[in-house]
Amino acid sequence: MEKDIIRDPLCIDETYPPDMHSLFIQERLLGLIYLADGEGPHKTLLLLHGFPGNEKNLDIAHMIRRGGYNVLVFHYSGSWGSRGSYSFSQNYSDLQAVRSIMADAAFAREHRIDRDNIYLAGHSVGGFLTLLAARDGLDFKGFAPLAPYDLGKQARRIRNEDKEAFRETLELFRGGMAPLSGATPESLMEEILDNHDRWDLLGAPSAYSERRMLLVMAAEDRCAWPKIHQIPVAETLARAGGDKTVISLSCSHDFPDKRVSVAEAIFEWLEEKEER
Repeated sequence: MEKDIIRDPLCIDETYPPDMHSLFIQERLLGLIYLADGEGPHKTLLLLHGFPGNEKNLDIAHMIRRGGYNVLVFHYSGSWGSRGSYSFSQNYSDLQAVRSIMADAAFAREHRIDRDNIYLAGHSVGGFLTLLAARDGLDFKGFAPLAPYDLGKQARRIRNEDKEAFRETLELFRGGMAPLSGATPESLMEEILDNHDRWDLLGAPSAYSERRMLLVMAAEDRCAWPKIHQIPVAETLARAGGDKTVISLSCSHDFPDKRVSVAEAIFEWLEEKEER
């Protein structure tokens, strides 16, 4: 039977119904896992929010869960009540820590996770982290950046004395401080400038050649401007070849009027068989 991710199910498994478990990963990272209907184990999507994470994409998590997938979300160190200090480097370390716990047999059993089928998606800076994970070959079955904000590219613009890039980046960082601890706009600016080479997403297309990937672009984006942050990624993935899907939606950065379209794109990509 075809799965419907936007309507309530007609029936559920009374023994293993859809559920939500709160998480406190490594006694420092707050998170949730939305459990799919049925005993499982279920394929699972790790869904990353951006900076600072005002848009958490929980509606998308619910829709993907209706399609039969678990969805795990969490808050990076130093954000939204998670312990520690916030930084983009720490975001990436947190991602790796969460992926590691998802591979733990006891954790997977408790949360009905199919450890052989774990996927990664991320929005904005979460999309940047998703691309880093794909470039570096982290252990996911597929990678789906959504309107990615390329911190490395932005840092290189600033280093090339692009005053507008400096202004808009500092404004972005200043506007995101409220839910964060252990960071300042200046510390984040220094961090991206220090990592401009290490965070190069575009320099080695071959790094993505064996990765199964979905890129969802926001064509009217005024934060992760498409010509700067998204189209170069699409071009890099095209050069990489292999199993790549790229779609562009006519909307702004947070996909405000395309929420169902984004969820459907992710779900259809998850359901497709991998190219052999």
